[in-house]
Amino acid sequence: MTALAVFRTGTLLRGRSTAAAVIVFCVATGLVTILGLGSFRQVGLGSVGPAAAALINLALLLPTAQGLLVGAMTMTGDRERGFGAMLRARGVRPAVLVLTAWLAVALSSWLSIAAGFGVAAVIVAGNVPVDDLPAFSAIVGISLVAAAAATAVGVLIGTLASNRLQAMLAGLATWFALAIGFDLIVIGLGAFLRLGEGAIVFAIFADPLTAARVAALLVLDAGAGVLGPTGAYLLGRLGHDGALVALLAVVVTWTIVPLVLAVQGILRRDG
Repeated sequence: MTALAVFRTGTLLRGRSTAAAVIVFCVATGLVTILGLGSFRQVGLGSVGPAAAALINLALLLPTAQGLLVGAMTMTGDRERGFGAMLRARGVRPAVLVLTAWLAVALSSWLSIAAGFGVAAVIVAGNVPVDDLPAFSAIVGISLVAAAAATAVGVLIGTLASNRLQAMLAGLATWFALAIGFDLIVIGLGAFLRLGEGAIVFAIFADPLTAARVAALLVLDAGAGVLGPTGAYLLGRLGHDGALVALLAVVVTWTIVPLVLAVQGILRRDG
């Protein structure tokens, strides 16, 4: 398993897609940080300001798109090239195929996150207090977990898709639904359907990217004031620490379940 994971990771990290994703995220985070320096100087990284919110949204959009799409294309590509069949013929178990593909793609998206936040850290150094470092580190950690979940969803899509085109289209549609579609549902529930905060919280817990975004905002704003009545409802029911644990558990679940389903998909197809 280790040798296969190293091989997959090396192949992906040397690829042009990973280099392009790293560059794009670094440029995007650099621009957002430079444009938001005034906001960072005023409120720092320990509270929700326009720049911090933009940085969170960026970290939960681009690396997750990278993980989901590359994960889907990797699994489908392995099958189309016969690489997966060759490994299966040599006795490699489906769980190993899935886990090594997930790990390699997740590492490539984590590289983008590390490089992008590294650029942001260099730019804001000296402009924010050192006390904001734990909040900054927590946002990085939440971004890593969200990227891992998106990668797992991509691996599942690649396992089920018939070809790379289908995998790419399904991946794009799924990413759009998770990154933007559920937010629109939440807005609709709150502004139009008026189903109450409980329904909005349920919608948040149904989407790993929205759950990660809310968790990041809770890290910066312990009182959840930025979330309005929904934040008050969430803290009233679970408390700050309980809400963070529950939100992160949602993201972790969205990592484990798709991987299990991907393994079952391979077993069903080979059987």
